[in-house]
Amino acid sequence: MATTLLKLSRSVASVLLGYIVIVACTIIGFKPLGVIVHLHAPLHVQVAGALVAIVSGLLGGVTAALVAGRYPVRHAAAVLILLCVDTGFVLSRGSPDPLWFDLSGSATLMLATVSGGILVRLITRRSQMKHPADRGGTGS
Repeated sequence: MATTLLKLSRSVASVLLGYIVIVACTIIGFKPLGVIVHLHAPLHVQVAGALVAIVSGLLGGVTAALVAGRYPVRHAAAVLILLCVDTGFVLSRGSPDPLWFDLSGSATLMLATVSGGILVRLITRRSQMKHPADRGGTGS
């Protein structure tokens, strides 16, 4: 019972912390770009905004995956629940930009978040392949 509660707590904490990392990174990253990047912003600002979204999503997904300690892709994907709520809130406030522009920004962030979980899975699998004794194998 205690281990189940611990696993559940880690899962919930991983999703929340992943989302918090994304929010913090996007606030810090978008502030020098004028807080919100619009469709008619200069190309260098749009590229910088895309990079902020990608890095923020990757860091949030990696955080969720590492805090959970298991099922890294599932936990990174679970952060999307909060990102969908966030996207709904942003869209409900209205925007001078077309809907596709706002949705593509959200989709970029979401794809990067899941990619963070995939990255952790790939790294941990590679590490386990190099060190089979750590998994209980014989090492030969």
